[in-house]
Amino acid sequence: MKHNSKLFTLIFLGMLTAFGPFVTDMYLPTLPAMTDYFSTNSSMVQLGLTSSMIGLAVGQLFFGPLSDKYGRRSPLITAMFLFLTSTIGCIYSGSIMQFVAWRFIQGIAGAGGIVISRSVAADKYTGHELLKMLAIIGAINGIAPITAPMLGGMLADNVGWIGIFWVLFGLGTLLVAGSFHFEESLPSENRGETRWKDVFKSFIIVLRNHHYVLYILQFGFADGATLPLHPSSCRSTTISLRSCSASVSG
Repeated sequence: MKHNSKLFTLIFLGMLTAFGPFVTDMYLPTLPAMTDYFSTNSSMVQLGLTSSMIGLAVGQLFFGPLSDKYGRRSPLITAMFLFLTSTIGCIYSGSIMQFVAWRFIQGIAGAGGIVISRSVAADKYTGHELLKMLAIIGAINGIAPITAPMLGGMLADNVGWIGIFWVLFGLGTLLVAGSFHFEESLPSENRGETRWKDVFKSFIIVLRNHHYVLYILQFGFADGATLPLHPSSCRSTTISLRSCSASVSG
């Protein structure tokens, strides 16, 4: 059995953590150009961002239980191939509604990286090392939403929105390769027999916890307060859903 080095694990988990924000935010500078490309209005183009955020939120609710039942590696590989397929779908979309639908699937795929990166860290590390790894992941998760639109802006004039999606496809290809190289971090004997009925029951129990709900509201409002300063401020319609799903899955 192969054993991944600590350096590989750190880089791979960092890329998975940044994956979601790059999926949602990197193409933002090209939104005006996409309005002309699809011959539609800006509101319809922004639906692509909203749908990807909803997919990112919903996907976390499913990839968490799946990775607990089937291990981390198989769901991760599935998510990465789903991302490659949906990215090709976005590039060759013939209408804005096709693009919006593919963006929803792309968001679901991106959720796999967010959930599983934290799960892998918890599988591999304990104590101080786990805290350090989660701190690094948290820092990347905070920087990526700012970095992604900046990189997208640098590429927009030269390659356009289609070129940016090809860049995302390249990133996805690297993550597919990394997923195959990745050593399973959750042994079969430690996996749970997840039943979806029990999963959804646990959501209800968690949402009845007033301290949890207050924490989520605090997190959501604090994040929402930064949106006017963020290049992707139009994502405000789904930010609370993203915060809630991330906490439930984690």
